[in-house]
Amino acid sequence: MGKSTLFNRLVKEQKAVVAKIPGVTRDYQVEKVHWKKFGFDLVDTSGFEMGKKDFLSTEVQKQYETVLNASDGFIFMCDGQTALTQLDQELLSKIRHQNKPIIFTVNKVDTRYFKEHEKEYSEFLNQPFIPMAAEKNEGMHRLLNTIEKSFALPQEEKKKYHREIRVALMGRPNVGKSTLMNCLLGQDRMIVSPIAGTTRDTIDESVEVDHQRYVFIDTAGLRKKSKVHEKVEKLSTLKAIETLDQADVLLLVLDALEGPREQDQKIVSLAWDRGVGVVILINKWDLLPEEKKTNLYWQRQIGHAFRHFDKIPFIFVSGKDRRNIQDIFKLALQMKLFSEQVIDGNKLKENFQMWVGKTPHPRVARFGYRNQMRFFDIRQSHNAPPKFEVHVNMPQGIAKAYDRYLKNQIRQTHGYWGIPVEIHYKKK
Repeated sequence: MGKSTLFNRLVKEQKAVVAKIPGVTRDYQVEKVHWKKFGFDLVDTSGFEMGKKDFLSTEVQKQYETVLNASDGFIFMCDGQTALTQLDQELLSKIRHQNKPIIFTVNKVDTRYFKEHEKEYSEFLNQPFIPMAAEKNEGMHRLLNTIEKSFALPQEEKKKYHREIRVALMGRPNVGKSTLMNCLLGQDRMIVSPIAGTTRDTIDESVEVDHQRYVFIDTAGLRKKSKVHEKVEKLSTLKAIETLDQADVLLLVLDALEGPREQDQKIVSLAWDRGVGVVILINKWDLLPEEKKTNLYWQRQIGHAFRHFDKIPFIFVSGKDRRNIQDIFKLALQMKLFSEQVIDGNKLKENFQMWVGKTPHPRVARFGYRNQMRFFDIRQSHNAPPKFEVHVNMPQGIAKAYDRYLKNQIRQTHGYWGIPVEIHYKKK
């Protein structure tokens, strides 16, 4: 029909997953639309379905009812390239019973079908409608003007927030991300289903805890590339990966019964490549046998699976029992603060000389000789994520193992656990 395409046009961002098959949207999305001096929340809903009684359809329709009751008005859209159906009639009747303002639109009016059957839409709606072609950005200005005239839009207020922390929830399908998201937000915002792949869009929601604003982003479950066949799932996977470009912290959700897998390692690698700190949430902790409910057991599991990332912090959680949910906020804030820290230059240089003195770099073979690597100084060139410059006599000769050693020393000394550290070596 094109609801999600229209949503993306109005919010001026590719927020909702769009595909040319029905039923792509499952969780509703809410985004702020800025128009002239006004600001209003726009909700992209799941497609209305009639007669389906399966678990997922029932949950989708529950959310649909919630959105209808909470909304101040509606944009009713018909699909201009297909015949009107009983479903259109059911939905129109449903929203008219709300006794709230309605704007009527017909999308895809550029199609041959609409041009041949325009009269049917006029008779069905019995109201003037806005003709649109959302994919081509046609009719948007008229729609926004109509929204302004039809609804009592509030003028935008410039709100002052404390430091905002953007937190992405990722993991393989069905590890419990949406349940945790609902716990963090304190509401049933996400559809929770035993069916893997229920979440398709990335969903942003904010919450304030102890005067700190967090924006949580729930993403589609990431499968191995070889298992991503459907176009919708490919779009969802790309969207989830793009999410990391806007995130400060990644909460990687693991199923405690399954433990870490290769795909989890790839997710962490994607995050570190983008300078994003990582915290591991070991979910469904309540289902573990007693012998696996120990820190020592999970230190070994996490240490082995993520050995290339040096001691990523982890926490036991249970979305079902709301175990340690408040600690997630504390960890996210801690990761953000440590990533942003600016290290005292003199202290950094003092520590650096101690590290290279304690463990010298192996000699470098060059021009038939074994040359000594000499380190001169270090400085912090960037924070969030932390980056450093080190001046040496032979930058090209730095051994990977020694580079890892220096990064680990910086991480251990300055609390960068789970945070990627970069070192750029320059000749002096």
